[in-house]
Amino acid sequence: MPSPTKRATGRDAASVLRIVVIAAGGALGTLARYEVNQAVVVSANGFPWATFAVNVVGSLLLGVIITVVAERWPPTRYVLPFAAIGFCGGFTTFSTLMVEAVRRTQDGYPTLGVVYLFASVVAGVVAVGLGVLLARSRRVGTSGLLSTDPDSELDAHPELEPEQRTTP
Repeated sequence: MPSPTKRATGRDAASVLRIVVIAAGGALGTLARYEVNQAVVVSANGFPWATFAVNVVGSLLLGVIITVVAERWPPTRYVLPFAAIGFCGGFTTFSTLMVEAVRRTQDGYPTLGVVYLFASVVAGVVAVGLGVLLARSRRVGTSGLLSTDPDSELDAHPELEPEQRTTP
């Protein structure tokens, strides 16, 4: 007999919790993006620095998160959905990037629109790559935080057998 959650929603409890985790991460990412947009003033036809910044920083974070979760931590159901899908998905904004590029072009600044579009894509790809490199160049200590100390423990999860641990 299916669980009450599965009968009511067609999903099991873990799937429902994963959706809640993604929504929570997305809410926090969206609030963070809003705060950046409030802090960075951009003229109507100037370079959209706030959106550019959140997309590049979000790409860097995504590179770090994906690498740390995939290569350093044992499998988990919720960290990646919360941080990568939720937070980074809510923080970054492809749709706003497109609207801002088109608006610049429509308002008579086509060069700015095209430069903004290409700069955003190139900077985003570079930022993801840098995030991956940064994550791989650091060791995870027992605190679970990235550390540059070569003597720190590599594994925040000593319950794993040595052959299951990831080493740089």
